[in-house]
Amino acid sequence: MKLHQLRDFLGIAKANSIRAAGRELGLPQSALTRSLRDLEKELGVALVERHSTGVVLTSAGQCFLPRARAAMEELRRGSEEAMQLGGKMLGSVSVGLSSAALLGLMPDAYSDFRRACPQIRLRVTEGVFQTLEPRLRNGTLDFHVGPLPPQLPSNYQAELIFRNERRIMGRKHHPLARAGSIMALREAPWIVTGLHERMEEEFEEVFSAIGMQAPASVTQVDSMLAALVLVTTTDSLLILPRQWADSPLFADQLESIPVHEPLAAPDIVQISRTGLPLTPAAELLSNFLRRAAPSPQKPVRSRALRVT
Repeated sequence: MKLHQLRDFLGIAKANSIRAAGRELGLPQSALTRSLRDLEKELGVALVERHSTGVVLTSAGQCFLPRARAAMEELRRGSEEAMQLGGKMLGSVSVGLSSAALLGLMPDAYSDFRRACPQIRLRVTEGVFQTLEPRLRNGTLDFHVGPLPPQLPSNYQAELIFRNERRIMGRKHHPLARAGSIMALREAPWIVTGLHERMEEEFEEVFSAIGMQAPASVTQVDSMLAALVLVTTTDSLLILPRQWADSPLFADQLESIPVHEPLAAPDIVQISRTGLPLTPAAELLSNFLRRAAPSPQKPVRSRALRVT
């Protein structure tokens, strides 16, 4: 199996057309057809079906596609790693960050990373592990920083960044700002984000931990923008990582409502694939994120918290 065969197959799969893939790759259609035919012959199975409007992947092609993508990403990563180890800080870093990590760590880490690696192409994606795991698995994401998921597959390792807490947030000058307890807030309208798995479960766990049923008035939204619009313009309440309360971005619109009950949150961890080191550039970004943590962790791998 040759490198150009994987490249050509990925181009065809992306374009759903051999002709369009040829235009994108700058290759004649005949060369792509020959490359695909040789790959199918080597694998002993058809990867695409040809139709008058283009091509569609067979079931074998659909199974082969993510592995071909992962292989090409690993080759890219290996090439960039060798170049960076040789002193040329070029290439790219792609990181996934939860809202807590984005608000609490990235503002400080970003400037440090840009000074150290001005020519590295940086891509930041907001999301939790459950949402971004496919990109971590296929190599298009270098690592993720966010809440420790309830279950972490054995092919990943999680390293503690900091312990976290939650806050109850409402609009500025909320009428229940001095309530003092979750019990006194139970009748308020609540917002729950449906951005990732278990959010509703976690919301219910906050109340069950103090022997209360979850409030009846709950609205679920599927974006943080929708949540912020409702919370800042109504008397609705929202439970968020404490980084939202600490961020100056929302100081004029939101305030934390103190309660005497503890509001625990999952640990914030860095998740990467087991056995695959980060590139030097990705390692630098990881270290800068660690230094920005509330309780700075020494940026060494020996502090790994492995979870299976």
